[in-house]
Amino acid sequence: MAGMLNYYFLIWAVIMRISGRHLAPKGASSAFHLRCLVLYPKCMSCHWTPQDGAASNATFHLRYKMRGITEAEECKDYVTSGPNSCYFSRTNLCLYLTYEIWVEAGNQMSEKLIVNTEDIAKTEPPEGLKATGFGTHLSLEWGYPPGVAASYFPLVFELQYQEQGSGEWEQEPDVGEQTSYSVYGVKPDTVYLLAIRCKNSDGKGFWSDWSTPVIVSSGQATAQPVQGKAQ
Repeated sequence: MAGMLNYYFLIWAVIMRISGRHLAPKGASSAFHLRCLVLYPKCMSCHWTPQDGAASNATFHLRYKMRGITEAEECKDYVTSGPNSCYFSRTNLCLYLTYEIWVEAGNQMSEKLIVNTEDIAKTEPPEGLKATGFGTHLSLEWGYPPGVAASYFPLVFELQYQEQGSGEWEQEPDVGEQTSYSVYGVKPDTVYLLAIRCKNSDGKGFWSDWSTPVIVSSGQATAQPVQGKAQ
């Protein structure tokens, strides 16, 4: 899990450097390039980049507090998420609350990052994607990501599919909150790849990664249904 978060932040850091030093997207503060991401509901990880000219032996301290609580606390885990990072395990993370987070190094302090955990959350991909071919349409069903309950964190879903080998994904963005869907107008007796991703239904946070693609043959229009399988 920590490795997954490190991958997310490596990509994020590259985008931020390309886009400019003063870019501060959701969940990010421009000074020290402080940024945080919640992998709901398991953990949160914050990363920062030392400013140019910072001493190689500089000691960084990440401090945080919940809105409405005056006493700040220091990061309890500087190891799990790698260098220049702070890892919040589930036991040290208060979901649905607003945090104030900042980094100190000597007499320098970053801007305070003020975020609600919902605004910077993403989940793991949906689980158990299954597909069945009916000749001219595909029927799919799937489940919520592990640890995510619809009653607490309802999700919307987005589907993508392609003919095997085409390399061109087509998207079905209006799947909504349902956990089953049919794709019509596919070619009979053709092999397709399909994947699904999800996001908080209220629009907050980020899309999950795409699920592992499932491969399915659409089958003949008059044939028995053909079950798909993981790639």
